[in-house]
Amino acid sequence: MTARKPYPSDVSDEEWVLVAPYLTLLPEDVGQREHSLR
Repeated sequence: MTARKPYPSDVSDEEWVLVAPYLTLLPEDVGQREHSLR
């Protein structure tokens, strides 16, 4: 299996730690996401 080519919009683990809390502020009763936010 080959590694995928990175996208310019990819974020590092350190960047993800900073933004993830803001992206997960949705109420629990909204529909579940089909795809990962990252």
